[in-house]
Amino acid sequence: MAKSNSKSTNNGTTNDVTIQEPLDKETMSMSACLNRIMLGIKNKSYSKSLVEEMKDDFDYVGNKFSICPEESAILACVLENSCGYSSCDEEDMAEFIGCTNIEFIGFHKHLNSLARKRIVRISKGRIGSRSYSVLKEASEAIINDIEYSGTNFSGITTEEMFTHMGHMFKSFKDDEINHDILLSDLWMLVDANPQNIFSQKIVDNKLRKLSQNEQRVFFYLCHRFVIYGDLSVDFRYINDFISERDETQRFLRQFQSGKLMTQIRKLVTFGGSDGFLDKTQVALTDRVKEEFFTEVDLLDEGSMDGNKDIMSCDSIATKELFYNDTEQEQVNRLEQLLDEKYFKGIQERLEEMGMRKGFNIILYGGPGTGKTETTLQLAKKTGRDIFYIDMSKLRSKWVGESEKSVKGIFTTYKNLCKNKALKPILFFNEADAIFGKRLENIESSAAQMLNTLQNIILQEMETLEGIMICTTNLQCNLDPAFERRFIYKIELEKPGEKVREKIWKSMLKGLDDKNYTILAEKYLFSGGQIENVARKSTVEYILSGNKTTLETVSKFCDEETFSSKSGRNRIGF
Repeated sequence: MAKSNSKSTNNGTTNDVTIQEPLDKETMSMSACLNRIMLGIKNKSYSKSLVEEMKDDFDYVGNKFSICPEESAILACVLENSCGYSSCDEEDMAEFIGCTNIEFIGFHKHLNSLARKRIVRISKGRIGSRSYSVLKEASEAIINDIEYSGTNFSGITTEEMFTHMGHMFKSFKDDEINHDILLSDLWMLVDANPQNIFSQKIVDNKLRKLSQNEQRVFFYLCHRFVIYGDLSVDFRYINDFISERDETQRFLRQFQSGKLMTQIRKLVTFGGSDGFLDKTQVALTDRVKEEFFTEVDLLDEGSMDGNKDIMSCDSIATKELFYNDTEQEQVNRLEQLLDEKYFKGIQERLEEMGMRKGFNIILYGGPGTGKTETTLQLAKKTGRDIFYIDMSKLRSKWVGESEKSVKGIFTTYKNLCKNKALKPILFFNEADAIFGKRLENIESSAAQMLNTLQNIILQEMETLEGIMICTTNLQCNLDPAFERRFIYKIELEKPGEKVREKIWKSMLKGLDDKNYTILAEKYLFSGGQIENVARKSTVEYILSGNKTTLETVSKFCDEETFSSKSGRNRIGF
């Protein structure tokens, strides 16, 4: 325990000085020590003298977590200021520790250290703010008063390495760790497991001597190849791993000109499929695929033909959507169906009754009504990855190659369903590009090819055992044969007035409630159009610093539709 003595100062006032008495074993626990550290900082601010006065407490926490006094102070601060699902920000911690926000910058290295040691989670808000909370595992160590050293990565298999690697990339995508911590963690995996061939190949190819950006990209390509079977990855997903924004274009130029060191060393090459070289796709070389992953069970490479992009559900940002009442009911039913605790049992019951157990779903409606975003949020909420099909590319192949690509899509999807715990969603966006009415009296090879593609897809829809979601703006163009095969057909209409008001409130801050009502009444916009206006208003605020007003928003609304210039009614196409 601590007692307080009064000490006279030169000006005659007295200051309370806390002197820590010897602590017995009953009072020494992680929670007790962190609580006393918290109270000491709260009463006197953090300082070296406080560390000396409370040496036993700081030493106890430091030994249990292998952290320094500054990190112990931050841990106590985060623990006190975050509870349940809440978290604290840097302003909270600066105020708690007793320093200015600028002075607190000096603590950033200690925050990053706590994140690297898997003690504190760092989260990034919408406008770039960072917040902090204690990880569940670290909290349990405090409760149980046991030593905690984070995750032990040594002595694991190559398969387990890639599982951990997936968790690391997820933490990075969720802004819990930064670029430096991600790379440090990836190398910790490799260094802790020199017995694995993958680790040996990484070291033999001197990956550490390359730029950090190239190292992160290479690890990510390996992760996508092993976990998802991706032969190549679109460059837009590589951008995240370039640490500086102004480096992104330079990195792309170097890649497209073949000047990256990973290319020169035959580790990375251009992607593409079906004989087409695509300089917007990044891929591992055949040598890497053949030599680095001999201890891993890979997806069948022969099934990876076709244009695809597998999107992890973890990479999808959560977004609140608003629907009209009937639509909300239908979307809720879909979400319940795709929830694994119901989905598996439903499929088993259908199979017992001799019925098809696959689910073909179509979302249709005008542009901006949320068809694509609804699919993404269904995937996010139900934990399912998305196998995304770019319809436009399927028709841009040589005659004969498109059929191969379509067959490859469904073969790949079947393999994904077998190899993943949850069946992913096979997603055809803008499906009317191929799902349109079949042609009669065909003469051209292109028309023959289209009919062949449609027949392949119709047959695959009959035997599908997973989940296929299609979207279209032109449902009237769909062939009746396709229409019959969709068990769920959901029309997403433009939002009603009350729903528009909710969308305005969620996307645009700073106006009075009556102003949101005015906007909802005056402009019959889709959710996509409202988002456009909200983004333009935000940009305007950033550029000018002027507060958002109804007048400025109305001006952007008038600019949103082509029809406003010709005097026609705003109907929100």
